Amino acid sequence: MDYALNSNSDMSASMVANAGLKLNSSFNNIYRFECLRRPEGCFCVGCQNYRHVDPETISEVAYSALTRCDKSYVAWVEEVHNIVTTEGKNDQLTQYFKGSAYTASFFIGLVNNAGFTAYSAGDTAAQIGGTNGWAEATPYSNSTRIAWVGGTASGGTIDNSGSVAIFSINATLTVRGGFLATSSTKNGTTGKLYGAVDFSAARSVVSGDSLQVTASLSLV
Repeated sequence: MDYALNSNSDMSASMVANAGLKLNSSFNNIYRFECLRRPEGCFCVGCQNYRHVDPETISEVAYSALTRCDKSYVAWVEEVHNIVTTEGKNDQLTQYFKGSAYTASFFIGLVNNAGFTAYSAGDTAAQIGGTNGWAEATPYSNSTRIAWVGGTASGGTIDNSGSVAIFSINATLTVRGGFLATSSTKNGTTGKLYGAVDFSAARSVVSGDSLQVTASLSLV
């Protein structure tokens, strides 16, 4: 039987049909912020230590353990979707499709309500506190932005529920939202800005609060 290709065969129809196929994916990232607060006038061991121990005399880890209130309540919760910046998208494409020996490191920061104008897809890490239209908020005693430690990806989703990011708040401030970046430096402008989240309304934090953040990142 002769299987030679007929030079007169027309393959244009199948080629055009295949060219119309698209493999699409989009980001669907959800951040949950939960603010735990000690009740006024609490006299639990943690609160008594908070009042009487000088944080300058012990380590940050030890101080955080001492000031943990065993009667904290949930002051407020925000569960919001984030925007992914163009810088964040380009970084993902570069590291996944072109990267070599790439090690990911991401950190969660907070956005200050003071001076806030807007978030934009064009926001970058280099312009945090600059032309982004928003500045970082650092009302917490942790020495760096809080690391986002992802678990195992499953079903197109990965999150840090196994290692929730915790900000140890040490000042009163109004927070507008948060962001995810590759640099750990507080008020730093290096690295890449993956994305940012806007609260439904600006939220207040006060000294002694524990702000816990879970970020679930999905491709759908």
